[in-house]
Amino acid sequence: MTKENALIVLWLCLFPLGGALLGCSEAELETSPSEEMEGDQTSTDPSDPDGSDDADTPDETDGSEPSDNEEPWVSPESLTERLTFVHDGKDRRYFLHIPENLPQHAPLLIVMHGYTGSAGNIMDYSGLNQVADDNGFVVAYPQGLRDEAGNRFFNVGYDFHSGEDAAVDDIGFIRALVASLQETYRLSDKNVFATGMSNGGDMSYMLACQASDVFKAIAPVAGMILQSIYETCSPENPMPVFEIHGTQDYVTYWEGDMDNEDGWGAYPDVPTMMNFWVDLNGLELSSVTDLEDSNPSDGSNIVFERYWSESKVNEVWLYKVVGGGHDWPGSSGNMDIHVSAEMWTFFSKFID
Repeated sequence: MTKENALIVLWLCLFPLGGALLGCSEAELETSPSEEMEGDQTSTDPSDPDGSDDADTPDETDGSEPSDNEEPWVSPESLTERLTFVHDGKDRRYFLHIPENLPQHAPLLIVMHGYTGSAGNIMDYSGLNQVADDNGFVVAYPQGLRDEAGNRFFNVGYDFHSGEDAAVDDIGFIRALVASLQETYRLSDKNVFATGMSNGGDMSYMLACQASDVFKAIAPVAGMILQSIYETCSPENPMPVFEIHGTQDYVTYWEGDMDNEDGWGAYPDVPTMMNFWVDLNGLELSSVTDLEDSNPSDGSNIVFERYWSESKVNEVWLYKVVGGGHDWPGSSGNMDIHVSAEMWTFFSKFID
């Protein structure tokens, strides 16, 4: 099922038609774990209150704050909260996870959901809160606004977004959120990273192109860079990039979609996209490694392409999931690795 057809089915299932609310079977919605990575359907778990997203109920906030002295602030306990941040006159929701005993100047990771998704759902399936607890960094999960079709999104310039949707300033929102979190929790002003699934991965590339003064490195999962962004991408600072992508991805095609057959907008193939970042970073060395196929039953294996230079710190990594689909490996699809842990290994190479 193409992205365009999936959206039509989802619309028909969710909205009244002739006064009756249509119901869809699992087969019609194709609610496999891999498709949920794109859709990130809102969780009904009580820990994810996104289901009441339209209700402007007050959000609880952390009562403990860092002191104004020069001593490092340490969070008294692990915190996971749903908060609101006002940007451009709109209430923007996000989840925030702070590990226990976090020192001042800790790194920050921004994690962005897929189209139609939610902050709560990607927090659940990515497992990044546990990775943050194990490695001492803060995770924020911003939530996209709803577009005219009623789906949450991050504005990267998809062809079907126009009017108010096309005017949403998500680059400005993410920049402002990062600055606020850095000030409130005394986080590092250098070690800020971004990742996301599908639309969130696309947004990561856009941040790399347009906010390299804020972000140190990105790790898109099943992401792409629209041709319109690709042609104008000139970051202030070269950007380390880690992409993981299935060769059988049925949503964000490995071979790209330069003819815009799916209606999202033209975008290049994955090798072209990765070569762009290799050249931008001036990397002349490379290696190709077959990772251990520790779970043959998942129907896929990973080829690790690494690009680096003896004279530069930056690197570009590509995990090519041969036979893989539109998934977050370790949560669904390929189970040889857990991409959340792998991406932090990558980010850790660039922490000052």
